[in-house]
Amino acid sequence: MRRGVLMVLSGLVLVGSLTMGSGVAFAQEPAKPVLPLEGDAVVMTILIKPDKTADFESVFAKYRESLGKSENPVRKQQLAGIRFYKSTQAANGNAVYIVYVDGPVANQEYDITRIILEGFPNEVQEYFAKYKDSFAGRAVTVLNKVP
Repeated sequence: MRRGVLMVLSGLVLVGSLTMGSGVAFAQEPAKPVLPLEGDAVVMTILIKPDKTADFESVFAKYRESLGKSENPVRKQQLAGIRFYKSTQAANGNAVYIVYVDGPVANQEYDITRIILEGFPNEVQEYFAKYKDSFAGRAVTVLNKVP
């Protein structure tokens, strides 16, 4: 009986150490980006409901602010390559915004709400709600230079 109890305890210790070991490994892995951008440049076309343009512009201002205040030099590099435009023409009644990224940093996050979360974790829900309520569509076009 005692031998059986020792075997069960040994098994539990082994399972516990394997579980804790794998938990540490998972905690050390960086989160996979939701919106990584590749290529020489990227054009992101974002359609915004016409009555929600001010909300969207405040979200994008917070996005740029989050990139700018980050201590991570990669975020500064991302910010340096981003240009933000608003078209004078509508598409299906929606406002058209163009985000041009010159030289996107590979394997990095460009998702608006995740970047805001990094810089403003206490405000991200407010900005996510504004973004969700204003959003009408998005297209991402990867561009590569022609030799």
